[in-house]
Amino acid sequence: MNREERLERITQLVSEREIHTQEELQELLIEQGLNVTQATISRDIHSLKLVKVPSKGGKLKYGFQVDTEHLSYEKLRHKLVDALVSLEAIQCFVMVKTLPGHAHSFGALLDSMEIPGKAGTICGNDTCLIICRSPEMASKIKHQLEVYSE
Repeated sequence: MNREERLERITQLVSEREIHTQEELQELLIEQGLNVTQATISRDIHSLKLVKVPSKGGKLKYGFQVDTEHLSYEKLRHKLVDALVSLEAIQCFVMVKTLPGHAHSFGALLDSMEIPGKAGTICGNDTCLIICRSPEMASKIKHQLEVYSE
């Protein structure tokens, strides 16, 4: 069996069962006729980007990594459509005016995202100030937010 077939088999096993350890995965593969080493399994886990996630029983099991960056951008897009009042670039800042009570959630979302040129945020009740590394980056970030809000 080649590497791709082995990775497909591991994907199937992780999707269908709760696998808690590399040894458990190795045993399952051996039962299916694949003689694999722990080092191979470790490399395969890394290649498949498997991570430990909570299982129904409260233990950790292998699962698939979720693209949190994509989810954050989707959340930001929805937040911008629902609660954005205005955007303004001022020197090295972008001022995000929101409906009352929404600024902190904007800040938390923006802080969780890797946005080039963003240093951080300061938020009040209806205003989130994005601190940028340069006036040019403030203009770019403002433009990105405008695009997401459409």
